[in-house]
Amino acid sequence: MKILLLFILCWSGLTSGSTTLSKEEESKIQAKAVMDGVYGSFLKVVPYLYSDENSMLELKTNKAKKDELLKNLTDLSDFFKSATHVEYFDRPGFRPSLETMNSHLTDTINSVNNNNFVFAQKRLSALTALCINCHTQLSASGISNAFGEALNKSKREKFDTDFAYGNYLYLIRQFDESEKYLLLALERALVESRSHELYTSIRRIISIHTKIKFDYKKAHEFVTKFGNDPRMPGLAKENLQDWGRSLDKWKNFNPDSPIVVEDFIKKYLSPLEEIKEQKGLGDNDITLLISAGILSKYLNDHPKTKSAPQILYWLSVAERRLSNTYFFTISDLYLKDCIKLYPASPYAKKCYGLYEDNINFGFTGSGGTDVPPEEKTELTRLRSLIK
Repeated sequence: MKILLLFILCWSGLTSGSTTLSKEEESKIQAKAVMDGVYGSFLKVVPYLYSDENSMLELKTNKAKKDELLKNLTDLSDFFKSATHVEYFDRPGFRPSLETMNSHLTDTINSVNNNNFVFAQKRLSALTALCINCHTQLSASGISNAFGEALNKSKREKFDTDFAYGNYLYLIRQFDESEKYLLLALERALVESRSHELYTSIRRIISIHTKIKFDYKKAHEFVTKFGNDPRMPGLAKENLQDWGRSLDKWKNFNPDSPIVVEDFIKKYLSPLEEIKEQKGLGDNDITLLISAGILSKYLNDHPKTKSAPQILYWLSVAERRLSNTYFFTISDLYLKDCIKLYPASPYAKKCYGLYEDNINFGFTGSGGTDVPPEEKTELTRLRSLIK
């Protein structure tokens, strides 16, 4: 029914005037109808995106809430499935692919159905990162068309806190406004000792000035100001000061200069492969953030590059390292794309090995003894793809 309604909306948009629309314009109308549906369903699962594991575990004894979450996830999945019929979403620059999004939503629904709530929560967090990655492909006009109504409908007063609103703005790529509200959330967190909001806010802001925009001056000003703030907890202050020292290495880097992928990886990322950082230290956060931004942009600009599997592997490594300290991660999804799209590449085996390790140790660090059956089935399926 939802898909039928979607195309009724598209058709009415196409026939509402006498002007004949081009094929591209028709496709954009269809794409907007899909995303309007996605947006409405997505807002209903937002509370679970910011929940902790204990909140998710409450669903074991609250069938009504579990059923509600499943319904909203299914609605979201239906709208994304309808997008496969829209030509606009076939553009190679959109990463991760619709196939990955649809597969991920199916896995998330299965995790909730099977009461694997801890893993479901991790998948829900990755869902937001998936959205952000695709949103970064939009042009300025595309951003306005896609999110203009969202901004009009969702003002600050509809959110409980500056923190929640700042994260929402981050999702829809309103980064300047997002930073403004995250700074307000950071100030409140310092006064009221809100640890989660404090750490998440500083990580969001530094990602805006490194991975997303690469603005050395603003990044340096931010880490200097709060790195010297006497109210800042010890670990946070240490991280900020480490980031300041790391930023100095990138002071003269021009992100707009052409890169040779293999040389870039060899210089900045290969030296990190043998380093086993202790969780939470984040000594190489700045390098990982900037590198992830540069490689993502390169892959989007050159979707058919022969370096794609290598880039996906390193994007996964960067996201996995950052996931020790950053709220969202899509590390495993990069690895699955690497395996599915490039099964004959030597990196497919490397990506599978890392994915298997991530899954095994994602379940209480047990070496795989508690991995649910559906996850073991997925491992078998991915392994069978490798040539």
